[in-house]
Parts: sequence; C-alpha cells; structure tokens
Amino acid sequence: MVKDPEIISRLEQVLGKEQVLTSEDSKAYYTKGYRVGSGKALAVAVPQTLMQLWQVLEACIACDKIILMQAANTGVTGGSTPDGAEYDRDVIIVSTRRLKGVQIIDEARQVIAFPGSTLTELEKALLPHGKEPHSVIGSSCIGASVIGGVCNNSGGSLIRRGPAFTEKSLFARINADGSLQLVNHLGIELGSTPEEMIANLESHHYSTGTAADWQGKIWADDYAGILRDVEADTPTRYNGNVQYLHDSSGSAGKVAVFAVRLSTFDASEKTRTFYIGTNDEAELVALRRTLLTGLTELPLQAEYIHRDAFDLTLRYAKHMCWAISRFGPEALPGLMANKAKWDIRVKNLKILPHNFVDKVLQFANNVTPKGVAPRILAWRDKFEHHLMIKAEARHADELQQQLEQFFSGRSGRYFACDEREERDAFLLRFGVGGCTISYCDYKGINADQRLVAFDVALRRNDTEWRIKLPQALRDQVQEESCCGHFFCFVNHQDYILKPGVDAVAFKHAVLDYLDRRGAKYPAEHNVGHLYHASCEYESHMRQLDPTNSCNPGIGKTSRKKFWQ
Repeated sequence: MVKDPEIISRLEQVLGKEQVLTSEDSKAYYTKGYRVGSGKALAVAVPQTLMQLWQVLEACIACDKIILMQAANTGVTGGSTPDGAEYDRDVIIVSTRRLKGVQIIDEARQVIAFPGSTLTELEKALLPHGKEPHSVIGSSCIGASVIGGVCNNSGGSLIRRGPAFTEKSLFARINADGSLQLVNHLGIELGSTPEEMIANLESHHYSTGTAADWQGKIWADDYAGILRDVEADTPTRYNGNVQYLHDSSGSAGKVAVFAVRLSTFDASEKTRTFYIGTNDEAELVALRRTLLTGLTELPLQAEYIHRDAFDLTLRYAKHMCWAISRFGPEALPGLMANKAKWDIRVKNLKILPHNFVDKVLQFANNVTPKGVAPRILAWRDKFEHHLMIKAEARHADELQQQLEQFFSGRSGRYFACDEREERDAFLLRFGVGGCTISYCDYKGINADQRLVAFDVALRRNDTEWRIKLPQALRDQVQEESCCGHFFCFVNHQDYILKPGVDAVAFKHAVLDYLDRRGAKYPAEHNVGHLYHASCEYESHMRQLDPTNSCNPGIGKTSRKKFWQ
C-alpha cells in the first residue's frame, strides 16, 4: 500500500491544496451523515470539473484507496459517509457538490444531469420550458442531488412517476483487473477516450438521437399500473428490486456516476389540494383503495402525517419550514453547511455546550408563532391521521366527488385548501424528515445510538398502514414520528428510544414484525449501513464493483478488497 503522503500529494496536484481536506474540522461535514452514520476518512477530495473527478479516481486507484462517492450528503441511512473505521484500506471521500450542471436536450423532453446538480436546480432550469423533473418538493428541500436519487432508486412523492430510474448514464467502474473504465451508456456519441467523452459532454458538443442505443427507459414508466393493482401481495417499490437495478440506477455508490439522462414531465398549470383528517386508520386505507381503483387519473401527491409527527415538526423543525418558505429550498443546503461550521466552532471553544446552536434554534422555535394556517391547526386538534392529496385542477372535481361520497356517513372529514393552506400543509409534511434529528440535537441525544428509523414498503393489499408495536416495545420508545407516501404505501417511521434501550435488539424485533407483514425495506432511502442488502442486490453490487473498492460495506456486505 502506498504511504499516505503520496495520495495526498497526488490529489493536491490534481485539485490544489484548498480542495483536499485533511484536518478533522474540515472533514467533519463530509464524514457525518445528515441523520445517522459517521466514520473516518483520510481525506475529502472536492473536484470542480468532470476531468478532475476522473483524475481523482485514477489517483485513488493508483494508491489502492477506497473511493466513497458523496453528492449532497442528505441521505438518512448513512450510505454516503464512512461507517466507523474498520476498513482494510484508507477511505477517500470524493465530494461532487461542485460538479453542477444541467443540460436540457430533445426540446426539453429530456435532461442530462451532472453529479452535483440538485433537484431544486433541475426544477428551476425546467421551469421556463413548462416542464418538471422526476421529483419536486420533498428531498429537494434539503438539497438532494439528482444523481444521488438515481443511485439510490429514491421514490419521491409524485405518485405517477415511481422510483428514480434510468438506463442511460455515463459512469466510471473499476474492473476486476483493477483498471478504471469510463462507460458511456448515455445513448449519445461522445468519443472513444475518457478525455474526449468528458470534454464533449461538458461543452455540449454532441447531437442527440443519432447513437444506436439512444432508445431505452429513462423513467419508471410502468409504475402507475403497478400502483393501481391494489390486490397484489407485494409492495410497489423498494430498494434492491431487480426491476429497477441497471448500471447507475440502484448502484449505491459502487460506481462513480458522471452524468445521467432523464425524462422530463409536463408541469401542472394549476393544482388543488384536499386536506383530510380522521381518527380511524382503516378509513384511510379504504380511501386509498377506492381512489386508486376509481379515479380516471391518479392525483399528483398523497402525503400522510401522524399527529405526533405534526407536533414534533411544529416544535423542533419549524426553523426548517420557515427557511424553506422564506428563502426557498435552494438556500437550505447552504444554511445547513453554515450550521455545521458553527457547530465545529462552538465545539472548539469548549466553554459552550456542544449543541449550543441547536439550543438557540429551538429557543426561537419555542417563542415564535406556529405560522401554520388556522384550519390546519384545528384539524390537528380534531384528528390523529392527516392526509393531503394534490391533484391537477382539471381532475380535482372528480376527486372531490369521490371524497364527498366516501366520507358520507363516515367519521373523517376533508376540506379544499386555499393557497396558503396548500403551502403550509406540504411545508409541514416535508419538514417531518428533520424533526427527530432536530429533537436529538437539541436534547443532546446520540442519534446513532437512540434514533431508529424505518423506511418500509408495505404490500399493496395490506389492510394496515402504521407499524403497530407490542406494548413491551412501545414502552421502550420516548418519541415517535410517522409520515409517508400514502398511495405508494411507503411508510417512514422514526423512533427515539429511551435511555438504556438496546437499539439493535429493538430494531431486530421491529424488522421481524415487518417480515411477518410481508413488507420490504428500505423502500426508497437505500440500504446504507442500516439494512442488509438482499442476495439479488448484493449480486448487482458485485457485478458493478468486482474489486470492492467503491463504498465497501454498503448494505452490511464485506468491506474487504475483492469481497473476501
């Protein structure tokens, strides 16, 4: 193995010293996951061009280092950060945050996205063309990357579009003999050498539709049909589903992705949102079945939030909702990065509590108004279960008729949102993702030890929605949060455990319960370092990365070279 100074020197020759981070403070933002996971890395490399990315990969391979590709670092299963320090080679994190770029092609019917491009960036680029990307608000609120979503088969909240998927990408893989290869499966002629391919792609020097392999799937166009089959005994979407594993799609960091080609979608000119409340979960499950089978056109979104998650978000993640509303989702990654820098400064001062910044934020959350439309707050007091369904305006009348008929004689109620109520409802829903980690940060709780998160794909014909724990397990829970993509039957359940609870035993007990229900997990956040990859998924990873040099250990697989 080459000595450490050699790899640092090679990286600095490619990037310059400022873009090679080696101090513990400068690496901290990259070595700790957004919600869970942390570990050791020798250095963080931050390339600013695709050619620099290629040269960084060459240097890491020459020095026999582990390559850990990282985009926005917004994952919730720790899959884009190191996990501990038990690796057989040094880890180099390669951050693609600065490799931004979106190329609109094929008369805006398609796009090519670079490694650092975010969902928000893509959404804004398509706006003048009357188009939308695969995912809109949701993960975009925390700056999630387009390619990160593809690599993780992320699901998103838009009902008709399914998991992020494409057969068309440009990626680098390490072959069994240790050689680095740039594989062009974009379906676009770019040249024969890596240098030609990268230069032609970056300069947009190519023509579309002329390559022999131009045709191919660039989104999960079969998903709506899968979703409507409410009698099926299997989930709609889950990580490791062989139907959506192809090259970069579902690769989980086992290859280095330079670009993906994706479909765009016509933007909705006008939408209407209906806010539903009930104290009977069975009513919601029946409503899902009724609407999926009865509506002529599926809605755009159907998002669930439990009252406990509502309360936690309004108390502990209100600052995130406010920031999105005030500055837009594109500002949130920068705000999060600045907070991380202030956390490091406070830690180094040693005269203030390590979570001082979080205490300041939560003081502000506690003394400021709730900032949520009054009718939504009233629904919170009346109902345990909350569901918001957004539809295109031209289909809203049919949806409202179905709602009116369904709730006639039932205990649940609904109302049609005005503009502010629609905004507040979805801000609150997508603030849920940060409520439990904000709670842990404020309370000084180690999330790696006491926050247990489940990302579950339920059977399409399941008659229950929530995870129902036996009392012995419920007694171990301090706080919980439940939300999800309801029509897709994807449930996100977080548990903050009481002090002293064995988190590993708790997790295994819950997974046993989910297995008995025929659920699959994770549904859309990738296996990360929390879940075991299935045999089929591990086989896909081994085929992509035979030397096990990229993100080893993902899905609780081997960390050793050549998978030994």
